[in-house]
Amino acid sequence: MNTIGHWLEQARLLLAASDKQGADPESARLDSDLLVQHVTGKSRASLFAFPEATLTPEQLDALDALLQRRCLGEPLAYITGQREFWSLPLQLGEGVLIPRPDTEILVEQALARLSTLPAGGIIELGTGSGAIAVALAQEISDRAIIAVECHTAAIKVAQGNIGRFGNGRVQLVQGSWLDALADDCAAMIISNPPYLANNDPHLPALHYEPLSALVSGQSGLEDLETIISATCRVGRPGCLLLLEHGNEQGDAVRSLLGQYNFKHIQTERDLAGHERVSFGFLTTELAGDTRQE
Repeated sequence: MNTIGHWLEQARLLLAASDKQGADPESARLDSDLLVQHVTGKSRASLFAFPEATLTPEQLDALDALLQRRCLGEPLAYITGQREFWSLPLQLGEGVLIPRPDTEILVEQALARLSTLPAGGIIELGTGSGAIAVALAQEISDRAIIAVECHTAAIKVAQGNIGRFGNGRVQLVQGSWLDALADDCAAMIISNPPYLANNDPHLPALHYEPLSALVSGQSGLEDLETIISATCRVGRPGCLLLLEHGNEQGDAVRSLLGQYNFKHIQTERDLAGHERVSFGFLTTELAGDTRQE
C-alpha cells in the first residue's frame, strides 16, 4: 500500500524500534508526520483528515530515504533543513548548531532588560543560523543588531535567515568573538557560545552537530571567559552581557563575571529548572578597558 496512513503507521513502528533510549510513541508520531509534511507539502491536519491519500513513487522513495536517516539517529532538523525558533521557520545546514527552545530564554531576558540599557548596538556572538539575532530583530526596531560568526559554512546559513527574517536591521560580520568590533560600541552583548568540555560525556550523542559550536577547551569555560574579558573593551558603561552556559556552570560563570567586576549578576533557569543563562552589567570604570588584574 502506498497511502499516507499506511506509510505513517510503518514509519512509527520503525522509529520506535530504532530508539535505543526507550521508545517514545509521541516522538515517533511527530517525526513521521513532519517527514510526510516535508516531502508532500501537506499540513498535519491534512494528514489526519485524508490518510487514504496516495503517495507517488517519487514521494515514497524520498520518504524511505529520509526515514532511514532518522532511524540512524540524524536529527530531524538536519534532515528537513529547518527548525522553528521564536516562531520563525529557520533554515539549517551543515556546520550550524540546532537552535534549542532553552535558548529562547536569552531572547526573553534581553527584551526584559532592554529599557535599562545605554545607547548603543546589540551584538550577538557566534550567531550560527542567526536565530538569536533575527528573533531580536522581530521585537526591536530602534537599535542596530550585529551578528558575528567566524565559520564560513555557518555564515552562508545565517545570510539566508537574516535576509528573510532580519527586517533589514541585522548586519552579519565574520570574525572571532569581539575581535572585529570597535571599542565602546555595545549596549548589549548576547551569546550562546560553545560550553562543553572536550571530554564531555554528552558529545557522542551530539556527533551530527559541529564540534566547533559545542566544545570549548578542557573546562568548557574558555570561550565564555574570552567573551567576558572582551566585553570590557567593546561594551559601553552599563552594557548588559547575557550568556547561555551548561547546567552545572552557573557558579563558574557568575564567578567569572565577578572577577571582571560586572555588577547585578543573576542567573535564570531553563525549562527543566537548570541554571542556564547568566548575565551582568559592565561597570563604568571597566568600560573600554581590557581585563583588570
